[in-house]
Amino acid sequence: MLVLLVLTSEVFTSIAENKDSLYLTTRSKFITDKTGELGISLFNRNPDNQITIRGINTITYNPNDANTQGIRLQHKWLGIAFGYSPKSLQDETRGTTEEMDLHLFIYGKRNYFDVYYIGYTGFYIENYKKNDSLRKNFDSYPLLPNMRANGLGANYFYVFNHKKYSLRSSYLMNEIQRKSAGSFILGASVNSLSISNPLSESPQLLALTLSEERLVNGMFYSASVLPGYAHTFILRKIFFTIAPTLGIVAQHQNFTNADDKKRVRNTLAFRSVGRIALGYNSARFYAAITGVNDSYNYQLAPKVQLNTQLSEARLIIGYRFKTKGIVQKISNQMDNIIKP
Repeated sequence: MLVLLVLTSEVFTSIAENKDSLYLTTRSKFITDKTGELGISLFNRNPDNQITIRGINTITYNPNDANTQGIRLQHKWLGIAFGYSPKSLQDETRGTTEEMDLHLFIYGKRNYFDVYYIGYTGFYIENYKKNDSLRKNFDSYPLLPNMRANGLGANYFYVFNHKKYSLRSSYLMNEIQRKSAGSFILGASVNSLSISNPLSESPQLLALTLSEERLVNGMFYSASVLPGYAHTFILRKIFFTIAPTLGIVAQHQNFTNADDKKRVRNTLAFRSVGRIALGYNSARFYAAITGVNDSYNYQLAPKVQLNTQLSEARLIIGYRFKTKGIVQKISNQMDNIIKP
């Protein structure tokens, strides 16, 4: 079972900004605020996460990720989402994966912050047919049920043109972008990744050419700076958003390969994060298909590279309700906790 808790907030929006009537007047021409209404949406999340080691050979490890279905409630600075990913949806030929996926989001007008934890136990080799050694020894996907990967990270980015541009209108749907607009964005993040890969489960992997390709376990720490640009195109109530970022990552690597030699490296690499969204956003009803792809590169040796990909596509269908009765009383109490 996957439980996602999503908290959204205006904590970072300055008091001076709210008092600036010119700011609010300009923003209202481009953006309609819907945070005061109760948004209820259904979603389907389709993840595609993988770990790839590239050297003389290329080995791609995938978890057996099934789709997640869930419901999300969104009102003012608070959002809560619950999702469930039944194991019956996992492909039996790709083994069984135990998964934990938790996210915390704080999305303001100009400051965006999220913290995540992703843990997987159980992988399979997706591209075994392209490897001579594996193709000769396996008729189906090689399974590594005890392979583990755990990622923990915090990401932040700043939207410069927040007077005219709302990125959360494309992903949280608690605002409506009324006119086409864009903004430069600047991100920063810190992340850690741990991998445990018991190669003894698949002896054929030991026949690979380079020992650097036979990663047994490792800890990888990184800090990133990610400049980019986000833009939303509006055609009546239909929107299309694209938000690519590309930057530099400082890394600390501590890992062990099949030769039992530990290696400690400090290096620089590239990281890219791409976000995209296409949807319909009206006064009450909204629907969207959103996607995100986060790619890391780790240079383990001059001819060997580790790549990780965290990506997902999400289908969202929702409706906004006016608050009444007890819901309105709760809403008023929320204003006492964090002023709108």
